[in-house]
Amino acid sequence: MKKKRMGKLKCKCGYIIVDQTDNLEYKGYILPDVFVNEVSLKLTDNIDSLIEALKSGKKSEWIKKHFNVPPYPTDLKESSMIHDLIKLSDKTQDIFECENCGRIAIEIGKTNKFKFFRPESDHNKGILNGN
Repeated sequence: MKKKRMGKLKCKCGYIIVDQTDNLEYKGYILPDVFVNEVSLKLTDNIDSLIEALKSGKKSEWIKKHFNVPPYPTDLKESSMIHDLIKLSDKTQDIFECENCGRIAIEIGKTNKFKFFRPESDHNKGILNGN
């Protein structure tokens, strides 16, 4: 159920943007406003169904329904599974910042193709690093 990573993306400047791990300072996600309610409802419905599964002793069945088992571990805390549900939204688009030139690459829909945007100044690098 996890979204497939794009691997590598060549920026217009020639730099290779690599997406082969988590917690990248130059990667982010966009959730278009038209999907916010849908994603919120799906998330809260999944949390409600997890709570019901826990109450009825069906945690393993719930995990198998919502994640690929194996390799998804079945011994995680519930908070970790909720975290993973948030990351799994099929409505988000990837966004990358070129570490070399600062261009922003935004995925077009769910196509794994990207449109590049150039900043107005060279002093705008690092906008996705959380600082």
